Amino acid sequence: MEYIVSARKYRPGTFSSVEGQDNITVTLKNAIKNQQLAHAYLFCGPRGVGKTTCARIFAKTINCQNITTDYEACNECPSCKSFNESKSFNIHELDAASNNSVDDIRLLIDKVRIPPRWASTVFISLTRFICCHQQLLMPF
Repeated sequence: MEYIVSARKYRPGTFSSVEGQDNITVTLKNAIKNQQLAHAYLFCGPRGVGKTTCARIFAKTINCQNITTDYEACNECPSCKSFNESKSFNIHELDAASNNSVDDIRLLIDKVRIPPRWASTVFISLTRFICCHQQLLMPF
């Protein structure tokens, strides 16, 4: 049996299962509904409010091939299945607290050069990116 960190095991998987963040989930669902996706989204706030969770659900939903009528991911298409198995080539997460060198950013850039599979969007989530990491993006 594979060990899964409790934060991942019990993390909400749909917008409707996110508690206490109705303003964010409605805004993100409206962006999907109206097909008005920005090129970048900034999720900020204190620890534990659902920034990464909302970003992951959003990434999964915009890459879903069969979005439901209430603008949730279907969890059945190849894109959703690969996301649920943490094998998606369209969604990249980088923990900037531990991956804080120029080589780590170059590796991320190399990963996103692979064209999206099953979808038209590549989603990059940079977590715990603080102002002192700003110099990492300067060469690019």
